[in-house]
Amino acid sequence: MSEGLRAVFIAGGAGTRLWPLSRESRPKQFHALAGRESLMRQTVERVLAVVPARDVWVVTGERYVAETVRELPEVPAAQIIGEPFPLGTNLAVGLGALHVTRRDPDALLFVGWADSYFADGDEFRRALLAAAEVAREAEGVIVGVRPTAPATGYGYIRAGAALEGREGAFSIAGFEEKPDAESARAFLADGSYFWNPGMSVWVASRLLELIRRHKPAHHDALMRLEPHLGTGREREAMEEAFRGLDREPIDTAVFEKASGLATVVTDPGWSDVGTWAAVYELGAEGPEANATRGEVVALDTKGCLVHASDRPVFTLGVSDLVIVDAGDCLLVARRDQAERLKELHALARASGRSDLL
Repeated sequence: MSEGLRAVFIAGGAGTRLWPLSRESRPKQFHALAGRESLMRQTVERVLAVVPARDVWVVTGERYVAETVRELPEVPAAQIIGEPFPLGTNLAVGLGALHVTRRDPDALLFVGWADSYFADGDEFRRALLAAAEVAREAEGVIVGVRPTAPATGYGYIRAGAALEGREGAFSIAGFEEKPDAESARAFLADGSYFWNPGMSVWVASRLLELIRRHKPAHHDALMRLEPHLGTGREREAMEEAFRGLDREPIDTAVFEKASGLATVVTDPGWSDVGTWAAVYELGAEGPEANATRGEVVALDTKGCLVHASDRPVFTLGVSDLVIVDAGDCLLVARRDQAERLKELHALARASGRSDLL
């Protein structure tokens, strides 16, 4: 265990790019998309070797609190925090930091997402502990992932000067939003650009100070809420404090405005598991291999992701497809069209099938 290290996980969003399995009623963090356990279960277990369960918080939608408690029985139920409505990541992270700071303002705080995947847990933990060491000296640390392809779906960190005595640690010279293909290829060739998976480490009170400096309205709301934490009025006070505020993400609200940030670079086999194509890549063992889950019988089938739920799925003579049987509906799509699933999700809503969303 690392002395003084706490963890806050953000578990929001409906994961519409993984529809029809991921839905508003049961988003992707509760599904086993990479391994036998849910993404949330794997995420928290990954840090328990360095952060005790008593020092873990989860910020999630109010409707998901009960299922999160079931997924994470070792985490104190009072530390599963339900948002009364979607807050956006800046307020959600600030809410987690507020809880941690109340217990120990000088605590080191790891912030991560409850629905990502790391193939190499040991490397992830090494990077986390290295980031915690640097966070004592820097304003904050954003973990960077060494890119393996010119991805256009991720934001990037632009590394500056190497930090003396800290292997794999650099000052942050800037951030780049999701690039076009040409820029992504240039970033990969440059060698000083790293994927930004949204993981970070801070001194908890310092993170709240950065929110105060760069997003004062959000900080004011958090301070109005603080006296009511742990009381019978907490939920009501949360609604009153946060109602009407914008939902700006922490990346633009704080990260891109702050100075003195650092990055620690790692390569833990990270994926945001954001699309069915990403799920395929995690499960397939070769360019023409299939990735299957459930009872699947495949004949003359290549490069397909097939997800069976409560009944067997048989395929014959097909290639490069995504087939997801969700029980009450079936998705069949070309794998190279997986990024467009939000369009199909919107079409289902427009067609009056909100019951499937």
